[in-house]
Amino acid sequence: MEAQPQRRRGHHGHVALIALAAALSAAALRAALLLDDPWAHGYDGWYYVLQVRALLDGAPLFADRSLVFAPLTALAALTGDAILGNKLAAIGFAAITAAAGAVAGWRWSGSRTAAAAAGMWWALSPLHLSLTAEFLKNSAGMAVLALLLAALPRCERHRRTLAVVMGLALLGPLVHKLTGVLGLLAAGGYATAQVTRGHTIPRWLWITAGVGVAAVMAAGLLRPADLARLLGSDGGTTTRIAAFWSRRLIFPERIALVAIHLAPLAVAVLAWRPRHRPLALTLLPLSIAALGPGLSFGWDGLAWRLMLMGFVAAGIAYSVIAPRVTAAIVVVVGVGQAPVLVSALQARSPDYVAWATAIPVIQGTIPAGDRVIAHRGLCGFVWAEADIICENFQPPTPHERWWRIAYGFGPHRFEPYVQDGEPAPVSARPGYTIVWEPHWQQFLDAEGETFLLARDPRNPFRVRPTFVYGPGEETPSVER
Repeated sequence: MEAQPQRRRGHHGHVALIALAAALSAAALRAALLLDDPWAHGYDGWYYVLQVRALLDGAPLFADRSLVFAPLTALAALTGDAILGNKLAAIGFAAITAAAGAVAGWRWSGSRTAAAAAGMWWALSPLHLSLTAEFLKNSAGMAVLALLLAALPRCERHRRTLAVVMGLALLGPLVHKLTGVLGLLAAGGYATAQVTRGHTIPRWLWITAGVGVAAVMAAGLLRPADLARLLGSDGGTTTRIAAFWSRRLIFPERIALVAIHLAPLAVAVLAWRPRHRPLALTLLPLSIAALGPGLSFGWDGLAWRLMLMGFVAAGIAYSVIAPRVTAAIVVVVGVGQAPVLVSALQARSPDYVAWATAIPVIQGTIPAGDRVIAHRGLCGFVWAEADIICENFQPPTPHERWWRIAYGFGPHRFEPYVQDGEPAPVSARPGYTIVWEPHWQQFLDAEGETFLLARDPRNPFRVRPTFVYGPGEETPSVER
């Protein structure tokens, strides 16, 4: 009779080691990606740098109330560098997510092999790595969602865990709205499973959950306007098939996309097993949401961001159904592709190392007080490192106080439009020219239809959405 508790403790010890291995693997992969240079990674990385630096100076730059900025600001203060602090936070968020994935795999299945498969899947997923690298709120929200999924299976036998689950479900939207909604859907799926199994959910739980969700919505953290904005930001009209074969993706990413598109079928398999039906109902909304049904695809849009989060449902579903097969695939593909994936993601980010040499040119060309237009990523870099306010939208009129870092056009293209006394175009780097915005507009009117690059996303042409600025405000004021 004494051996059972010892065996249980042994199982817990093994799972703890598995979770630690998953966390360390996630951290090592992200360290290799993020710590190779002193600059922020990707397009959105600079948004967090700007906000954290402003918070350290005493006031936020953007009206973004996400709780993620508390640890980001603390790490920036501790390291003395907002960029490094943000990178360490990204590594930490991913490590927490992978460790929680291992625990979730074990608690939902009772299998240590499933724990290893799920934890390592989440640690090495190319989609999770892309998400972690630059979308820090999203990454922190995934950590909260992972902890929620790890805690849910204990609710049935440990009622006190309900308070933890409820806290995590309500914490999610405070960190990241979209991920928070997924957490609420997962908790709702689990509650539905319990009701369909004839289990009684305490009235106090329903009341508390309802009040909590209402409070979150009343605080403006979840609003119908947010959904409308996300659905309206499709980021492009690329078809999913075309995106799948795009040279932007490498082979491991294509495998991951196939896996998440088949995940609803794996969830259906789970639903046929009475023991796993609560898990199936918990994962069902997550697996469907990851496909972005009804959403047009674009690399900057909601559909792609949902796909990046598809590793959650897919990892647990496959690990519970076939843990040994899943673990073998993760080891062979995940570990084998890691160096290639890191190299590909580093190349995909704008070359900020090269752009750092152009800062003196940018500062010397654009007069103090004027603003600049540049494509995503480069825009944040210029704002953060050259201290010039930047947008990646078509600027409002008049254009005289605006400049543009145009992609794909040399200075000679704009020289015919320069009159005496007007600023001449200047080469910033090979392939990029700093041009006075009135000259760019004249070029568009005269020759824009001739060049496809004039309407390329790297030459911003969309009108600034109404949600970017508040009424009468001069700096961005809404959260991303």
